[in-house]
Amino acid sequence: MIWILRNISVHLWITTLFTIPLTFYIMPGLTRFFPGISPLTTGLVAITGLVVVIGFLMDMTAKKAVMNLIKEGQAWERSGILNKAEKNYIKALRIYDTFLLWPFSAKKIAQKISGAVAKFKLNTSVKNQNFKLGTMVYLKMNPEDEDIARLWLSHLRQSTVVTSFEQEVLSVLAEKHYANKLLAGLMIDIFLGLERKDFIAKKLYQHVLQDPVFKKRYSERIEDAIGKTDKTLQQEVSFLLPEKKPGKKIEIGKKIGSIMERGVSSLKNAGAFIGSVVSFLILSVGRATAYIKKHEKTQFYLKAGFLSIVSIWLGFFIISTMSHMFKSKTVEKQKVKIQIQVPRPFTIQVAAYLNEKHAVRYIDILKKKGIDAIVKKVDGGGKTWFVVRVSEFADKKSATAYGQKLKQQRIIDDFFVNNK
Repeated sequence: MIWILRNISVHLWITTLFTIPLTFYIMPGLTRFFPGISPLTTGLVAITGLVVVIGFLMDMTAKKAVMNLIKEGQAWERSGILNKAEKNYIKALRIYDTFLLWPFSAKKIAQKISGAVAKFKLNTSVKNQNFKLGTMVYLKMNPEDEDIARLWLSHLRQSTVVTSFEQEVLSVLAEKHYANKLLAGLMIDIFLGLERKDFIAKKLYQHVLQDPVFKKRYSERIEDAIGKTDKTLQQEVSFLLPEKKPGKKIEIGKKIGSIMERGVSSLKNAGAFIGSVVSFLILSVGRATAYIKKHEKTQFYLKAGFLSIVSIWLGFFIISTMSHMFKSKTVEKQKVKIQIQVPRPFTIQVAAYLNEKHAVRYIDILKKKGIDAIVKKVDGGGKTWFVVRVSEFADKKSATAYGQKLKQQRIIDDFFVNNK
């Protein structure tokens, strides 16, 4: 809820900026097209439709921008230029946090951006707190990613302070990977260091003790933490089946009935709460309406305020339209001048090496295939890189098309366009 409230103001401001002028612009046509419908109803439907359409287009634009920033950041990361990769990931996070509000698109993009940030954070020495949070969010959403889980657990085992969110992610990983010997070995040290005695911890302890090597190493520490680990612990963990006893089906039936009664009671309580909230809102609206009807000054101020807001937005819309109409030619000329002033051509970068011999060897391979390539020395991330670049182009579009062609022919594995 807090996330939605934090972002809804940006959405509301942008949608209002476009919706109100567009509504007044299309209202005459709508009223003529639907003559039997009240203008007020037509206006409300038009506003609702524009809000949905503008919000959808805003999300699509933000989604495309975030994906481009992630791809570019990964390209910089592969080239070893970490500061530029970090800037790209930060921009992507800001766009995601500001514009993406629709649940389905936001969740899908969250997985991609948090995954990219997690890999960047765990494979570098970057200390950005947003990246740390993004890594934990990714692991909570994708606990099956063993590689990221292993790197994160290795970092967590060296930490002196473990936050509540880290504890939550740790519990999710323990539930998922308690049978994974490598990850269990990392988690057991963290759980014992935190002195965890909850159900998930006991489940992990019991499974670890089934391995002879782990049992020899950790049996004493586990016993110090939770006591003797014999039948008592075996009865507590869920993955060890209890002995069948007569009358078990009746007990299960009673438990199911109890759970159903609790569920029905919770639904009734939730319905009563929602009903009370709706009643309160209806009464509040009724009282506010009655108050406005009794006070003419309040009516005047509300009407004046509404008309002022509409006038401001309408004036802004008219001024923006007229300005665009009269200055479009000037803007086009300025764009042409900016493009002419670009002093250096575009090229595509296909590889980066710390050893110059490897770069030269790769160039020889490309030249045998008829590809014009050069080596350029670049400093980044505290290291000196020898990057391999192919051909030169007048614009970015031509460079991208050529790179895609080489990639389709399997001459190169990947590339990104660079304006050297």
